[in-house]
Amino acid sequence: RNVDASLEAVEDILNALLDISRLDTGAMKPEFSVFPVDELLQQLKLEFQPLAKEQGLDLRVVSSSLHVRSDRRMLRRMLQNLVSNGIKYTESGKVLLGCRRKGDSLTVEVHDTGPGIPDGKKGVIFKEFQRLDPNAAGTHGLGLGLSIVERIGHVLDHPIGLQSREGRGSVFWVTVPVAEAVATPKAPQQRRIPAGRIEGMCVLCIDNEPDILDGMRTLLTNWGCTVITAMSSSDAAAGLGVGKAMPDIILADYHLESETGLEAVASIRRMLHHDVPAIIITADRSPGVQQEILEAGLLLLRKPVRPAALRALMAQSRILREAAE
Repeated sequence: RNVDASLEAVEDILNALLDISRLDTGAMKPEFSVFPVDELLQQLKLEFQPLAKEQGLDLRVVSSSLHVRSDRRMLRRMLQNLVSNGIKYTESGKVLLGCRRKGDSLTVEVHDTGPGIPDGKKGVIFKEFQRLDPNAAGTHGLGLGLSIVERIGHVLDHPIGLQSREGRGSVFWVTVPVAEAVATPKAPQQRRIPAGRIEGMCVLCIDNEPDILDGMRTLLTNWGCTVITAMSSSDAAAGLGVGKAMPDIILADYHLESETGLEAVASIRRMLHHDVPAIIITADRSPGVQQEILEAGLLLLRKPVRPAALRALMAQSRILREAAE
């Protein structure tokens, strides 16, 4: 497990350095479109809530009905780095992600109850390899996240800001232009992946955390899927009664209350008399769990869940099923 973590850390650092190089040389070009900012907020909630819970933090995401004009992927990367930093440096309390409208602009803000930033450090934390406390327990990285945020903000012409008091927490924000909702029909084309379509799929999501289920419902509904949620296999059975739709795929967390995700999938397959494709989602990196999932012929997705990876696996599952038919 330590080796896996070390390899992932090295990969993250190399990817960050590559991103900095691409931003500095102009190789990373923005693709602007108009989209609901809440799609990004809910994706970030889904991605980071398990990590926040693991650290005993309360991650709160306040929805917004506004649309913005930006590069969806690059703006998401900025917010990912800000939320990740907020969770990383906050020992207790909460991290809040929300928006505040100011005329024709929207500030997307990340608040935390962390240690705050001394006045003398505020001018350097956006530079490469700058960390407030390199020796802080439980924090890893080389101080590249905020440097990437600043560079992307410059490329997108999205001003970034910081307000902090030492010992009282911090607020980081990105300012983006508000746009009319009429432009949103272009968004589904950006969410479509070449490997296969998932629009119209009926997805059964099983997780014992209601917040996770809410996040999954929002994400999958935005992708054009029909979503059924359940907290266990027995709960799912009630939602899959006579006359109900047959799920095209099952997304199940590995660690449920009274069963594993594998057991839940097996139970539902027996009930439906059909081997419904399934993806097991877990933060458990032990070889035994991985082998158990693969031997069952199921797909594996590790936490934190990256929406792009989830969508790719769902598309892959659909292609394999259609090929088999």
